[in-house]
Amino acid sequence: NTGPARAFRAPNHPQAAMLTMCAYDDLAAKLKMNPLKFFRKNVGLTPRPDVYRTQLDKAAELMAWKAKWRPAGEDPTPGPVKRGLGVSIHTWGGGPNNSEARVTIHPDGSVVAECGTQDVGTGTRTALGIVVASSLGLPVSGVQVKIGDTLYPPSGASGGSSTVGGVSAAARRAAKFALAKLKEAVAPALGVTGDANAQIESRFARLAVKVDFSRQMSWRQACNKLGARSISVTGRQPEPGGGKLADSGVGGVQMADVSVDTETGVITLNKMVAVQDCGLVINLKAAESQVYGALIMGISQALWEERIYDEASGKLLNADMEFYQLSGIGDIGELVVHVMTGMYDERGVIGLGEPPVISPGPAISNAVFNAIGIRVPTLPLTPEKVLAALAPKKMR
Repeated sequence: NTGPARAFRAPNHPQAAMLTMCAYDDLAAKLKMNPLKFFRKNVGLTPRPDVYRTQLDKAAELMAWKAKWRPAGEDPTPGPVKRGLGVSIHTWGGGPNNSEARVTIHPDGSVVAECGTQDVGTGTRTALGIVVASSLGLPVSGVQVKIGDTLYPPSGASGGSSTVGGVSAAARRAAKFALAKLKEAVAPALGVTGDANAQIESRFARLAVKVDFSRQMSWRQACNKLGARSISVTGRQPEPGGGKLADSGVGGVQMADVSVDTETGVITLNKMVAVQDCGLVINLKAAESQVYGALIMGISQALWEERIYDEASGKLLNADMEFYQLSGIGDIGELVVHVMTGMYDERGVIGLGEPPVISPGPAISNAVFNAIGIRVPTLPLTPEKVLAALAPKKMR
């Protein structure tokens, strides 16, 4: 009679990663192999081996894995506190939703981008502004973004890993089509005949002839050539024959460094490293922020978050913030995020909202196993569970 399940960030994947990554780590220990070597040796079985190899190497560098790693349960440090490292890899789809976006260029030089999407904290408004501005050769401040209204072109449901690909592709097409129309309008004034779109470029808020930069005009001067009319174009994702501006399928690697007090069962997270792929990065600062947030959520899930039910009635006993434990700022440790750029960017934009939350659980669980040499089989890794796992060893 307990409440029904609801989707956690990256539905099903954190659980699946816990089941698989911990089993692989156990196998590496049985083989007396460094898990980093084991994972690297077997990523050829995945759909993106080159990505994972690069990520494993980068994460190992950021974690100083080679200097820190010891075989499971063999930390030579005297005393009850033992230190360990853990690694996990993960994957996610992140494909774009269907979306439309409208870009309007006005005769006074102002630009408006409109889309019916919502911003649920993933930076959609900023991403739209960046895409349109870069497509037109303008600063981001030169584009007014309007979203979240049925007056604007429709977009798919807001999702952590599906929105940005859909809206950015639609906005990119709308902006490029609108710019092509503007180039046609100013071609006579620049002395251009033939294909104006190919011969004129727009950069730094100026339109210029590619072969002769002396023939140029400011963005506002170009827009003034429109007279009393504006240019308004709607772009779509998907667009038949419109090329691939968004895709799906990413990989990520995370490593955890923990200390485990074998007398109290308390786990302290010292450091966590995340190396994440997400295709073409629109806003690096926001992308990194997504990963930081996912790490914090994943760490909390791995060490504290637990629903406690009354076994007789099915009533949730810790349904408020007084008794449902979450991590605090002092519990997180050092977080290091590296978002991959420039690798496989030809795939276009891929959503980043979910993938980084998948691996914290298994990475931390593997680190605890490495520290004490015993697997704590379920999350959260509470002190009670750690002590229960250690009890048979202490009795021996």
